[in-house]
Amino acid sequence: MTQPAPPADRAPPSVTRFYLIHAGLPALLTLALLVVFQVTDLDRALSDLFYDPAARQFPLRYAWFLEVVLHQWAKYLLVVIGCGTLAGFVASFGVPALRAQRRTLLFVFLAMVLGPLAAGAVKEFSSQHCPHNLEIYGGYAPQTRLLEPALPGIKAGQCSPSGHASGGFGLMAFYFVWYRRRRRAYAALAAGVTYGSILGFGRILQGAHFLSHIFWSAVVVWFVILLLHRLILLPRAGRNIRAAA
Repeated sequence: MTQPAPPADRAPPSVTRFYLIHAGLPALLTLALLVVFQVTDLDRALSDLFYDPAARQFPLRYAWFLEVVLHQWAKYLLVVIGCGTLAGFVASFGVPALRAQRRTLLFVFLAMVLGPLAAGAVKEFSSQHCPHNLEIYGGYAPQTRLLEPALPGIKAGQCSPSGHASGGFGLMAFYFVWYRRRRRAYAALAAGVTYGSILGFGRILQGAHFLSHIFWSAVVVWFVILLLHRLILLPRAGRNIRAAA
């Protein structure tokens, strides 16, 4: 007897279509915004709003809420989630109830760790300085764009992408965990994007990052998560994306 088709909101797409949507579209968006940030002053236009030219500083650079709550305390939630998934993964070898979730727990843990690590690794090759170090904002370094090398005699800034925001963007991993539960998946994606953006915007207010630094952070983390999904959650055999949880 023919099995009924799964509900439309749970129908697993082909692997090809899945990656066209989740890799192809983000790649096109990345290229488009690369052009925007490269040929416009969007970064500076936003950061100018939070700079006081008379005092030659960002007034909110050392604001308690931004420095303590968003820059320090906000990371604790991410640490708890990361440690919780690692503990669950280890426990899955002894707790039968967790065995079916072993791959999912490993996926989330690695996404929370490797996403920020990858963003930090990319920073090592970045010539861009943080806004508060630039001459236009009372600092010492000339401004360079993403594809421009550091100027002679000026040490590379290594400020992009934003490492702080990358931790929040790591929560986007839950989108793939709940991919076939569409409402939950979209809520998880929105939560990850929002949390990373809030952490990043706080750093913009402090003059510690440009908008483009936050965007590149999201891009790096997204593709790390996508690679982990391919290696851990995607079945080795079969043409369809299966439920991860």
